[in-house]
Amino acid sequence: MMTMAAVLALVSGAAQAAAPTARLDAGVVQGAADGDLLVFKGIPYAAGPSGPLRWRAPQPVPAWTGVRPATGFGAACLQPHLSDDPWAQVGPQSEDCLFLNVWRPAKVEAGGDAVMVFIHGGSFTRGAAGVPLYDGSALAKRGVVIVTINYRLGRFGYFAHPALTAENADGGRLGNYGLMDQIAALQWVQRNIRAFGGDPRRVTVFGESAGAVAVQMLTTSPAAKGLFVRAISESGGGTAAASPIRGTPLSGEAFGASWAKGLGLADATPAQLRAIPAADVLKPGPTGPMVDGVMMLRTPGDTYRKGEQLKVGLIIGGNSHEASLVGENVAVAKAGLGPAYDALLAEAKAHPTKAGAESDLITESLSTQPSRYLAERNAAAGLPAYSYYFDEVAGGDRAKAKGTDHGGELSYLFGTRIDKEVWDDTDRHVSQLIGDYWTRFAKTGDPNGAGAPRWAPVTKAASPFMRFDAAPHTEEATPLEGKIEDAAVAVAVKAWDAAK
Repeated sequence: MMTMAAVLALVSGAAQAAAPTARLDAGVVQGAADGDLLVFKGIPYAAGPSGPLRWRAPQPVPAWTGVRPATGFGAACLQPHLSDDPWAQVGPQSEDCLFLNVWRPAKVEAGGDAVMVFIHGGSFTRGAAGVPLYDGSALAKRGVVIVTINYRLGRFGYFAHPALTAENADGGRLGNYGLMDQIAALQWVQRNIRAFGGDPRRVTVFGESAGAVAVQMLTTSPAAKGLFVRAISESGGGTAAASPIRGTPLSGEAFGASWAKGLGLADATPAQLRAIPAADVLKPGPTGPMVDGVMMLRTPGDTYRKGEQLKVGLIIGGNSHEASLVGENVAVAKAGLGPAYDALLAEAKAHPTKAGAESDLITESLSTQPSRYLAERNAAAGLPAYSYYFDEVAGGDRAKAKGTDHGGELSYLFGTRIDKEVWDDTDRHVSQLIGDYWTRFAKTGDPNGAGAPRWAPVTKAASPFMRFDAAPHTEEATPLEGKIEDAAVAVAVKAWDAAK
């Protein structure tokens, strides 16, 4: 007679045998089955960027022997704790954090499924790929492979210093280490995604907030050429100006040297910089992507203006209450619209809305019209372009909300609904639609499909957008919105030209 211990051993062995594996260029990983999906978590795509690899371009993952478990998320990149919002629920952190996660259908189409690589937001200082909000299950069930990635944040991810420039350890790749990580993850996808049933010829990058800005940077970086064919930018605007890495008092190197000097390292060596305690690196201070002349040649919007973006399809847009990102700070709209602000405000007040004229101008100047401009520039280059405006609010919050807050589309897109949201049938319908549009675009380059309202593309002659609300539909921009776009672009062009 078989003992209970032997039975349990057989059951355990069978469960392990049934667990899915994937053979990668660095070794074999073992994930887990989840219904009709296979899920792999915490896969390293580059070596841990700590110690001598801090402020270095990402290096190859050391190969491993045997089977590496891939059933738990890898550590999030180091970041300050500033919020308990759903997007900030990052879990354990480490400087060694270059991990990604994969959700894939158990059955894939011949030739492989389309791939969607998500870049999280968080102002380039916070966030992680393993946040529950970004669970890829609902999207993967539509027949795509979903990948979510970590990338270095804050001063770990965006830092320049004259000593690092002089060292030049990575052939001119300096400063934008978070961008380098994203590109390394996309290169990993090209090498390995077939092991997960993905088609490396059909990769779409998509991101929200800082992740949307990162998408724009990727679509304008020569180093990202050939790594994806489509891009989706959610709430990333499009007209901001990045600082240069060197050459001005407000450059990345100037800020980096000043910060190091404040720590008593007036003439720091690369080794001394890399030995600074992580807690000091985490302290607040100016940081973020910069124009470095190698990975990022110029501000993304300026590259689109010149028609020099990568030849990829684009979905781009934002939400109806992006003013929530900046706390309804009217100074943002005044700066973004320049001398046209007063006249535009007077015209906006003639068309009252729930949010109010001032709030609407913040949203329009910060996000809506800059995004529409990039869509128009993609279309002008003969490339696919689709513009959207998301205006759905959970039924339980709809009566009091001014509109969809910054990031408010994410639970609809991922279908995660984790922020105590009370959804009604309209919410469920919008969630189904946006997920379908996004995944169809990833599969074919066209978001449209049977049973869904037609989403008209932006063309050289027309600039429509899809409004996601209780009755999603395509509409045209109003004359006022056109004026806001013109004013925002005029201010941006001056900033872009001044940065040369």
